[in-house]
Amino acid sequence: MEEFSKEELEQLHAIFREQSIEIIGRMDQALLALEANWEDAEAIGELRRAAHTLKGDSYCIGLSGIAEIAHRIEDLFDSLLCENKRLAREPVDVILEALDGIRAALNGEHIVDLDPEVARQLTERLSPAAYTGDHEEVAAPAATDVAAPHRFDPDPEPAQRKSQFVRVEAAKIDALLRLAGEMVIARSAMNQACPELDRLLPKNEVAARIVGVNSQTGKLIGEFQKTVLKLRMGTVGDIFKRFRRPMRELAAESGKSVQIEMEGAETEIDRAIIDLLYEPLLHLLRNAVDHGLETAEERKLKGKAETGKIVMRAYHEASQVVIEVSDDGGGMDPGELRAKAVETGLLPESEAAKLSDEEAFELIFVPGFSTSDEITRISGRGIGADAVKSSVEQMHGSIGLKSEIGKGTTFFVRVPLTLAIIRGLLFTAGGRLFALPILAVRELARIQAADIVCFDGFESIRLRDHFISLVRPGAILGYERRKGGAGSPLRSEARTSFVIVLKSRDKSYGIMADSLLGEQELVIKPLDSPWLQNDVLTGASVLGDGRVVLILDAEMVFRKALKYERFKGVGRVANG
Repeated sequence: MEEFSKEELEQLHAIFREQSIEIIGRMDQALLALEANWEDAEAIGELRRAAHTLKGDSYCIGLSGIAEIAHRIEDLFDSLLCENKRLAREPVDVILEALDGIRAALNGEHIVDLDPEVARQLTERLSPAAYTGDHEEVAAPAATDVAAPHRFDPDPEPAQRKSQFVRVEAAKIDALLRLAGEMVIARSAMNQACPELDRLLPKNEVAARIVGVNSQTGKLIGEFQKTVLKLRMGTVGDIFKRFRRPMRELAAESGKSVQIEMEGAETEIDRAIIDLLYEPLLHLLRNAVDHGLETAEERKLKGKAETGKIVMRAYHEASQVVIEVSDDGGGMDPGELRAKAVETGLLPESEAAKLSDEEAFELIFVPGFSTSDEITRISGRGIGADAVKSSVEQMHGSIGLKSEIGKGTTFFVRVPLTLAIIRGLLFTAGGRLFALPILAVRELARIQAADIVCFDGFESIRLRDHFISLVRPGAILGYERRKGGAGSPLRSEARTSFVIVLKSRDKSYGIMADSLLGEQELVIKPLDSPWLQNDVLTGASVLGDGRVVLILDAEMVFRKALKYERFKGVGRVANG
């Protein structure tokens, strides 16, 4: 490698590392797909191309150990293919181990080649002779189906290998995203200035041209921001597919038969969130396998299928992405959770008895709380749940669950689209400016002060044929409606107010507003300061006139209001 300068070599290594880690990930997925379905032509092609590329790239930068292992993987796979041998578990395990060794060599501070002794041992274990003589033989595929090896060209013509993708540093995309956000703010300022200009200079030709240009510029900015956002977005499928291998290993280690289903893989999400979600979701999967699902014998006695099922489901809900992790296991007993809280001294018996089932389930997120008497190597129900919650909250998200004895448990992980540009409804409450994602708003209503009644411990109003609870942002955020700072008199209750009716999951409720300011596109900026962080806020935005608007999380507003009413009483809310 003497023909390269030090700087050039470092750049080459950085490119090689990124591409090779991605290639190894694709090989992982292709291997697991082939283990399940030997006639998966797409997986066959992917695996052969990936191994060949990894071999060639490694040779090019002098990593002969990695190149040799990639070559052996290619030979082993071709040998199995030529003899029509099904890809059994043993060769899959060896190939996965070899890929892990390569990944470890690439993931250090500096790229290194495989240790010679490790490379020698892997080379021996990857010998085709060890796997091509005594495995179950399968019928050769028909000519119109998959395979044959001699018809597959592992090194296509350069014209066929042209990439449809360009690799760009994440920091550059972030810079574009920030620029798009500033352009949106500038457009908002122009949108506010143009009507004033038209008012001051009626029938003025120059003013009319400025208004027209502003309209066209606004459309172009809108298209620009949508395009930039798409650059930053990935799909939930990018993280879902990474769980197939650990789930395979968890099932084998636990001795349980597990089937995993994934839905909503096409759901879009910020790429930065994708990487941060891996660990918390893996914790939830581990708990589902180890403590959620019963053994095959237990399931059979209960009249269930011997194979347990775990479902990962993703979908958009208002301005958030929701990821569900469900198992059809034994579920959690809220009574057992209350008893455990008393036994461990977390709560006195009188307080534990008052907990609703939903509140009892929340106990598993308390650090160190667990109903499991035996902590296994895979997981312990409750051990790590507090870490999961902490990780999700650091992403300005939230986590909740529901469970039914004998039927299973579902965790709901909600994360925001960080720095996303959303359409929001602006309103004031208690002298503060707020916004709600327009997708979360069901309807708007105007009410009189006399319409508010106390029903089931909540301020409520009758909306057509049913009652809905009311939430005051000032109460849940801990500030009062005062005319001028602490010690000032409370504002008098307005005769007429607005109610923004929201629907979160299966519940409808209303947020009290003093005034409505209309819809506007908002750039969500994270609240990095610890003084501003609150679980009911997904972020903030800056309007064209420089005002800061706080963006509310529709789900967390209601959940926090429930806790506020239960523990503080409705009296304080009425004074809010």
